[in-house]
This record gives sequence, C-alpha cells and structure tokens, in this order.
Amino acid sequence: MKQKAKESDIVFPSDKIGVVEQFLPSNGTTHAEDHEIQASVTGRKYIDTQYYKAKVIPFKKGRANPKKGDIIIGHVTLVTNIHVKVTVGYIHKKPINPPISAIMHVSDASSDFIDDLNEFYSAGDIIRAKVIDAKTYPIQLEVSENNHGVLHTTCKICGEDVVKSKKFKLKCIDCNKEQQRNTASDYGNINFTPEY
Repeated sequence: MKQKAKESDIVFPSDKIGVVEQFLPSNGTTHAEDHEIQASVTGRKYIDTQYYKAKVIPFKKGRANPKKGDIIIGHVTLVTNIHVKVTVGYIHKKPINPPISAIMHVSDASSDFIDDLNEFYSAGDIIRAKVIDAKTYPIQLEVSENNHGVLHTTCKICGEDVVKSKKFKLKCIDCNKEQQRNTASDYGNINFTPEY
C-alpha cells in the first residue's frame, strides 16, 4: 500500500529523504548521494512502501520570475566569509519549481553589522529575505527588516531543534548549547503551506 505525503513533508533539493539501505531513488525527483536518498526538486516527500522508492511530488510546473522587492523563502546551501548562497523555494509564500539560485553578500545579510557570516547563518537554515536585484544570476537578496532572517534551523552540535532565547541567540532543546543566528522576528513559526 502506498503512503500519502503529508502537508508538512515539503522538501528542497539536497534535503535528505532516506538512506539507500531503505529506499531506491526515483528518476528525476530523487537521487542517491553519500548513501542518502536526497530530493532533486522542490515538492512534497512521497514514500512508496510497495516498491521501496523515495520520491518527491513536484509542485506545479512553471516558475515565477522573481522581481525586485519580492519576498522569498529558501534554504541556505553555503556560507563563506563574504556571502551566503540560497536555494529559493518560495516567492511570496507560493512554491516555485524548479527552485532559483540566490546569493546574499555580507553587507546585505543583516540590518545590524555582521563581522562573521558563519556566526549568523549555517547551511540548512531556512530563511526569509527580499530580492534586491532580479536581473543578475544568481539573484541578489538582502535581510533588512525584522521579519527577515532565519526562520528555522537545528543545533550545530547535535542536530536537534533550537529555540530562540534572545535576538541573536538560540538554545538547543536537547544539549542546551547556545549558538548565534540572525533570526526573523517570527522565528519558529514557519509554515510552508501557502496561505493564499
């Protein structure tokens, strides 16, 4: 019997869905890398228990063209000293497929001064940001308002969920370690299901 995808099972490219010992990849929507089954597209996770396949049901085909001023939600794929790379999965809360590559330079990564981007962002973070240049590739982002920044992340030490304790501080619910992040004002209240 096939298992239906839950509303909360939304994944982005490179998100882990399972391991190769459990499931087979599905051509076009998932792939195997480092013994993991990872998503190849943005969509809803779908586990086919009859054929032991891990799939992704892509969102409606077609992609919105981002414009300057658009608000995006995406996940961080790389952090360096000078920029943050982001894979954009939503524009104005509407899912897009295929996703769009974006970059955010250190000067645009916070409304406050940031000395080290690695202290405020990490690969895997889900962020909200604004498009400041849609004519370049990758598109350019900025975090300039209170509701911009990290919406969800996990502990760098143990991988468990973290809760906000101060403006730039998060605390792990398991190991109690604190870490810095440039969090949005509504950190922890992320809802990937489009509201309109």
